[in-house]
Amino acid sequence: MKISKNYNLEKINAFKVKVKAKYFAALSKESDLNDLFKNTSIRKEKIFILGDGTNTLFTKDFDGLIIKNEIKGIKIVKEKNDAVVVELGAGENWHKFTQYAINKGWAGVENLSLIPGTVGAAPVQNIAAYGQNFEDVFESLTAVNLTSGKEKVFTKGECQFGYRESVFKKDLKGKYIITKVRLKLSKQGRTDFSYHSRYDSLIEELSKFAKPPYSLSDISKAVIAIRERKFPNWKGVGTAGSFFLNPVITKKKLAELQKKFPELQYYPVDKLNYPMTNDPKFDHDNHVKIPAGWLLEELGWKGKKIGSVSTSSAQALVVINNGGATAKEILSFAEKIQKDFYKNFKINLEPEVNII
Repeated sequence: MKISKNYNLEKINAFKVKVKAKYFAALSKESDLNDLFKNTSIRKEKIFILGDGTNTLFTKDFDGLIIKNEIKGIKIVKEKNDAVVVELGAGENWHKFTQYAINKGWAGVENLSLIPGTVGAAPVQNIAAYGQNFEDVFESLTAVNLTSGKEKVFTKGECQFGYRESVFKKDLKGKYIITKVRLKLSKQGRTDFSYHSRYDSLIEELSKFAKPPYSLSDISKAVIAIRERKFPNWKGVGTAGSFFLNPVITKKKLAELQKKFPELQYYPVDKLNYPMTNDPKFDHDNHVKIPAGWLLEELGWKGKKIGSVSTSSAQALVVINNGGATAKEILSFAEKIQKDFYKNFKINLEPEVNII
């Protein structure tokens, strides 16, 4: 495994900020890790695992080793009449896999179409969209301990999935590199639409070209169309998509907001795992998720620009580096949004982006 020094990260980080890594290595196969563990000087360095860099904001040069995960491969490891378990290299492109699954007639990831990033990043972030959650199809993953070099298989419970999070963003952050991910997908070629149908925008998009019962391809096509309107292409501009998480609030708080904003939509949390659900006092029925982007638009943040940083003209949750902005300027812009949101709604707006 080749290790480069003072590596320019500008082209492989979502916000296209000008930062460098002290050391950089691209991992194309698991055996490459052996070279890493033999290099005693490199092993002492701080390590950060990078997929496609689509959800990361580097605030300064990285004083350590960046490992870019490029492990590829797709194979069936178990198959029955109604389901298939597929094993994926962590460096596979996530969206390309969703299309691969749809073409095979495998259900379970169609709503997650066009989410940028790699397969290995999906369990770290526990990606979700339109009522479909990564953890719903997750079977297990294999990861290598960056200290001992030992391989470990993680079950769903061990991954500690939460709302846009997992144990790899908390207690095990920076301690493992995911090499393989296994997903269990339905071979029925159809999907339970009862939860997805709560999303008006998805129903509206589907109605433009399809009729129920919707195929996997129909749903994917609708999701892609919505995402292409809402989110700029991160390869063309400096953005990570949604910078913030949609807040989970009590129904009492929702009622307060709807007095002022009667059109405010909300979504149940019955199928989602949130960090607070570990609390036995947490009541799913008494909590909802609200669209932060809609509320930010009401505050005038949609398309707002300060210097070289702005929000998208299509979606207020999306923060964009329009060219030449520093990480400090991007972070300052995001903090202004958070302060304004709390000032008006008394709700904390948490970042979804991984800030390094």
